[in-house]
Amino acid sequence: MKIIKLFVFLVFLLTIPCITSCKKKSPEAIIFDNSHPLALAPDVEWAVVTEPYAVFRDTDEWGGATAGHCRKGEILQVKGKSVDAQKEKWYYFEGGWLPQNCVSVFSNRYKAQTVSNRLLSGEK
Repeated sequence: MKIIKLFVFLVFLLTIPCITSCKKKSPEAIIFDNSHPLALAPDVEWAVVTEPYAVFRDTDEWGGATAGHCRKGEILQVKGKSVDAQKEKWYYFEGGWLPQNCVSVFSNRYKAQTVSNRLLSGEK
């Protein structure tokens, strides 16, 4: 009789944690950042300006007129690419053309954002 009482008691002790741990938890909502809908688009590239100060050109060559300016850490969507007569690669952005040595190019905006944050914080 004592063994049966002990068995019932042990079963009771083991079922309490099982019953209380199986409560239905409210689902956590996943919030998507829609501020940049092309951030993960496979055919869109993103660039981070790596120079402290860079000048946009109106053409894809060093002799082109100044079309604007940008600063280190800025993230820009690549709109086009070109190679000049000296075999230097140029990237076209909304503000104009920048040479390859002024930017680092990434396959998505989130990678570019990570590098931009590191550049601006002084990390290597």
